[in-house]
Amino acid sequence: MSVSSDPSVQKKWIALFVVWILHGVVALWQFLSLPSEGLSAQRMGMLGLLLAWIIFAVFLAFSAFRQLRWLNDLLVKINRSSTRDAVFIASVLVLFIRISLMFLLGLAAQTPEFRYGAYAERLSPFLDLLAFVAFEIAALNLFFVFREGSEYVGLIKSISAKLFIGLGLIGVVVLYISKTDMGIAPIYKGDWARGLPAVPLLEWQILLAVLFCIGTVLAEVDGRLLKIPRLDLWIALAVWAATVGLWLSQPTVPNASALEPREPNYEIYPFIDAHTYDKFAQSVLIGNGFGPNEIPQRPLYIVFLVFMHTVVGQNYENVIALQTLFFAAFPVVLYLFGKEFFGRPVGISLALLAALRDFTSNLVSPITGNISYSKLYLSEIPTAICLILFLLIGIRWIKSGFPLYLGFLLGGVLGIGMLNRTQVVVALPVLLFFAFILQPKKLLSIIKGTLPMLAVIALIVAPWLWRNWQMTGKIIFDNPASQTANLALRYNRLNGEDVDILQKPGESNSEYNDRMVAMANHAMSVNSQGIFKAIASSFINHGINNILLFPLRNDLASPAELLTPTTPFWQQWEGRPNISQSLLLAFYVFLFSLGVATACQRNGWLGLLPLMVNLAYNLWTSIALLSGQRFMLSMDWSIAMYDLLGLFALLSIFFYALENGRAKILKWYEMNAVSSSPIIQNKKWPQYVFAGLMFFAVGASLPLSEMSFPQRYPPLDQNQPADLTLLSSLAQADLEPACQKLAESNGLEIVRGRALYPRFYAAGDGETFTDSAGYKKVDEGRLVFDLLGQRNHRVIFPMSQSPEFFPNASDVTIWFDKNESPWFVLVEQGDSQRFYVSDAVCK
Repeated sequence: MSVSSDPSVQKKWIALFVVWILHGVVALWQFLSLPSEGLSAQRMGMLGLLLAWIIFAVFLAFSAFRQLRWLNDLLVKINRSSTRDAVFIASVLVLFIRISLMFLLGLAAQTPEFRYGAYAERLSPFLDLLAFVAFEIAALNLFFVFREGSEYVGLIKSISAKLFIGLGLIGVVVLYISKTDMGIAPIYKGDWARGLPAVPLLEWQILLAVLFCIGTVLAEVDGRLLKIPRLDLWIALAVWAATVGLWLSQPTVPNASALEPREPNYEIYPFIDAHTYDKFAQSVLIGNGFGPNEIPQRPLYIVFLVFMHTVVGQNYENVIALQTLFFAAFPVVLYLFGKEFFGRPVGISLALLAALRDFTSNLVSPITGNISYSKLYLSEIPTAICLILFLLIGIRWIKSGFPLYLGFLLGGVLGIGMLNRTQVVVALPVLLFFAFILQPKKLLSIIKGTLPMLAVIALIVAPWLWRNWQMTGKIIFDNPASQTANLALRYNRLNGEDVDILQKPGESNSEYNDRMVAMANHAMSVNSQGIFKAIASSFINHGINNILLFPLRNDLASPAELLTPTTPFWQQWEGRPNISQSLLLAFYVFLFSLGVATACQRNGWLGLLPLMVNLAYNLWTSIALLSGQRFMLSMDWSIAMYDLLGLFALLSIFFYALENGRAKILKWYEMNAVSSSPIIQNKKWPQYVFAGLMFFAVGASLPLSEMSFPQRYPPLDQNQPADLTLLSSLAQADLEPACQKLAESNGLEIVRGRALYPRFYAAGDGETFTDSAGYKKVDEGRLVFDLLGQRNHRVIFPMSQSPEFFPNASDVTIWFDKNESPWFVLVEQGDSQRFYVSDAVCK
């Protein structure tokens, strides 16, 4: 690289320097066009910089025209590998910083608190000048590098073809969305009318993942890391330990699913779905099983809650600490899958992003809604773990020729996942489809490998189906209220009808399920086209929210927002991006498409497997017209992986452009050229028996858990009047004669049970985000708790002051009148007891 006597080379250098002169002139014109109030010191300094650049560029062009020796010597020095690398790195950094500043300043300018608009405006011409020059230097360097590396032209063309196919398909979808508003406009009026994006990855987390990715590449190329025996095991343990340490380093931040502490106990209690799952677990703990005639959702997670309460008791933070030890396997299996799918750098970065996102989710939980992470009693993380393991084993099953034992394990993982969340079953047909596409001539081997898979699934779910059949006389897998009732409600809403989906008194589960199916079918017959359109819109909404896994902000009130958001900017998405957001979205789509192309280049058709499972899983969820937020968590890790693969492809280009980095990245690809799976040896029958017993034990734990605890509150044969002699023996009762007489005349019914999640609300106080009875704001002081035992329902006990003693999970005896209003409650735990009288009686 020098100004040679070759006229063509000389003209190219002159042309480049003339372009730099034009850049300087344009920047000077932009600066002079800005409004000003005279020649301040800052304005004079900027004018001096721009004029100096123009003079420098003119001098460069003149030197190139005259072929002055100093310029030729300078270019020869720059052409040294270390200097050339430094110039290229500096150019890329300048370009990256300028683009980042452009977006950040644009966001900050949207807030009234932004005070540096004038400074940013005056600096922009000079920063733009630097960016254009940096881009040209980087582009020239890449041009020379890839002109010399002609042996990679075929690889570049192959990836480019896949990239353009992906961009073309997404472009068609984007065009369709822009014309129809599908996936953006609300489907109907009411809850879940449009799914909101999940908590996104933050910019600093993505940058940190990129740094870890680079560090892992360099460590692997160095070679010393690979000499460590059982390296992946040690990395997996390190990922688990680091995740546990990170997640346990912060307390649970109260939110809608983990209500903030308040009187009388100042403890966190679960709410919404988390509350439902834990109530089922508490029912098991008092010997009532899952409840009379109950088929709960997520039964395996409920049994897991039973196990945790048995080990650590009722304290929420203690349960979460134990849960963290298990849920920390999520980043671990992501590392193992990422390593299998592409390599350790992607696996480590993917695990890091999962751990950091969970950390952020806890911090932002009060300002967002319907999220799932490790500090809540929710089942999305174990569902994700099962899906990742299924795909990991599934890829090895296909690559190793469909061995029976891996098929056996696949069935076990999928069966366990189905007991956590039924939707995971969609992964099976997707995997079998890819197995056939990749090896159509081995259809018989695929069938043989599938048979043990199906057998183990049946082995795991059989105890649950048997339990439900014993109860209902029908084969029912999932709670009708969680599936068919949702379909009946939402499908009829599309037709403008509000239907009653509550189970009627005396109606069995099977009868209830049949009624809900009939209601859903009726809605389908009336408006099948509208329902299919709504399902498609919900499905497209999933796809949009997948892309929004990377951050898309509307404004930036403070730089601290980049570290920990104080406003849920991801929920402000309305499908109408401005220019800067459109550019960022285009880059995210490009990154995702490049990642998919890179995955397919390395793994062939298997590169699409995680994406197809993601789409199939989201389609199942869309049938119930649900999308967004925590419904994304179980599979949106796959989108993060493709985005990381896109970043890795760009990093590979960056390394290849460096004289001292090219050998390193080529060596890494050579070391990881074939994504091979270990040869699976034929397993002997004892190994099948052992694995089968383990899987069966998981399935059998559901009905067995209902038999493992003695009944703490035996049901009453008939209603019994209140025994007031018992009350008079308690000093705390101190009932007045008039009150005692009134109680005797009302024939109160005594009910015993366990009181859960007691929360006191003063008059006018309540939760703002719910209309749930007892929790919403009302003009009455009350103690709200759930009663499980001889009767199962929520108790709203009128009180003007918080009780001094009312522990969670305490034994209570409650006296109800004929209207089921509570009059008295006796609270007992250990040797302590208190008696309380409702403010609504004995006044």
